[in-house]
Amino acid sequence: MFSGFPKRACTLFLMMAMAAALAFNVGAETFRVHKTNMLVLEDNFEKKTTDCGVNDAVAVVLPKDMTFIQGIEISIRVPKEVAAWQDSVVWSLYSSIEPKPEDSAIDYSGTRENFGTFESLSMNIRVPVKKENNVTKDAYSTLAELIPAGPGESVFLRLQLAMKGVDDSIWNSHFQISAKPLLIDEGILSMELETPEGELINDFKDCTVFIDKKQTDMSSGSVMETIGQHTVSVVSSRYRNELRTVTIEQAKETRLKILLRDIKPMVRLVAPENARVVFDETEYAAPVEPFNTTQGDHTIKFLIGDYEIVRSITVTDGRSYTVSVNIDAVVSEEE
Repeated sequence: MFSGFPKRACTLFLMMAMAAALAFNVGAETFRVHKTNMLVLEDNFEKKTTDCGVNDAVAVVLPKDMTFIQGIEISIRVPKEVAAWQDSVVWSLYSSIEPKPEDSAIDYSGTRENFGTFESLSMNIRVPVKKENNVTKDAYSTLAELIPAGPGESVFLRLQLAMKGVDDSIWNSHFQISAKPLLIDEGILSMELETPEGELINDFKDCTVFIDKKQTDMSSGSVMETIGQHTVSVVSSRYRNELRTVTIEQAKETRLKILLRDIKPMVRLVAPENARVVFDETEYAAPVEPFNTTQGDHTIKFLIGDYEIVRSITVTDGRSYTVSVNIDAVVSEEE
């Protein structure tokens, strides 16, 4: 193959042929690899690493849960022999690979979507696997074309010797290849509401939820949100309005439980210890724990020995009130 051509010319000829195939969309090609190395990514998003040689392939298997995954990043540590002999090895990424990659398989067909050569001792390739993504190129990586892949499916990387007459050290060299998921900048907010009677509200039917002042459908009990701080408010005609601040972390679930409070007005009576307090017709002994009452006008009487103070108060649903009395002695010096 390529006999009579200079080494670099052979590589350029091969790459031109690949480029022509991509340009004219000739579809799937059939090829054989020396070995298939499997990199199975898991739901914990940890990086996985394997070693492979020239003419090997690596199948990066995506996790079963793709909720937070928009792509993968493939990092390649290039042998110094290959880096020194530039353009001696070509990398290619394939879509629609058949059959399903296995470590025992060597014959495949697929559509070549991306390819290139190695010019340094390391290389990063960022591969989007979902159409809706924000995977971008940075100064340290190459951005590949979209390779659609779902849960349990593979992104297939092939290494291929591109020229004859290379040094034996290249044949015997080994690449270290790692892969990790590229995550979206979002997390899950899960909410649970509990009534004053201790019952859980699962359908959110009696409540309206606002996240950052925007009405949000929480009928499923959870929603995807961007990372960072968010303000959550729960509005209801049956319970008091509630306001919380939550922090959403990338690719994690944040659970928020809110204990709803009765909408009836709440009254707190503050008086010196052992004072008698009469609220309408009910007498309490200080200190008095906060309690719910009915909306409207009420009379409060504080009895401290022979001293009596009477106050009137008008209360409204959903509001809390504190009524306090304080008796103090004032000392002044006279000339």
